[in-house]
Amino acid sequence: MTLEEFLRALFTTGQATVVGQLDPFTPADLHQATLLLQEAYAEDKLHLPHTAPPFSAEAALWAAQVLYRAVQLTLLRDLDDTAVRASLTHYPNPINPAVVYSADLTLRYLPDLLHLAKGLAPADVLVTRLRELAQHWPFSFGGPEPAAPQQLEPVLGHPALRAAYADRIIEARNLVRAQQAETAILIREALGHYAAELWPEFN
Repeated sequence: MTLEEFLRALFTTGQATVVGQLDPFTPADLHQATLLLQEAYAEDKLHLPHTAPPFSAEAALWAAQVLYRAVQLTLLRDLDDTAVRASLTHYPNPINPAVVYSADLTLRYLPDLLHLAKGLAPADVLVTRLRELAQHWPFSFGGPEPAAPQQLEPVLGHPALRAAYADRIIEARNLVRAQQAETAILIREALGHYAAELWPEFN
């Protein structure tokens, strides 16, 4: 299954299949995947409060490849640490709002994969690598840990991402993230006068 086919199935059915070997993606496949990601961005941004950040093809394509490889690595349990780290690379350029939102088109699926990987082998290098990614992408990964303030800067500095991040925290009832100094005021603003009724634990 190509990356483009993987993404199309993921976006339309929520399910996807990967091949059983770490073959390189072809230029034609990467091109088609980029076009599909741009379509997904155009649809997804309609549901954002405020104006979405611009599309970053580079970030979207990087994240899509990371997700594809992470699914493969969850299934291929016999690969060594070097193969895992080579397949799940960190984003190579500065992270800004466009990068955060474009990468989130597929990174939002990684928390479920991390949960699955932890159940299969909690001490595995794949779990460690996914946790490292989670620390760098707090908009896409909720998690029980506080988000690093420096990683939150591109999120909280953009109106659409800031509002969407608050909504995600409230929906997940993530009290750890909600009570961080950087985000607590956002949660209070989002809940308004109904905080006690909507989220008594936070209030």
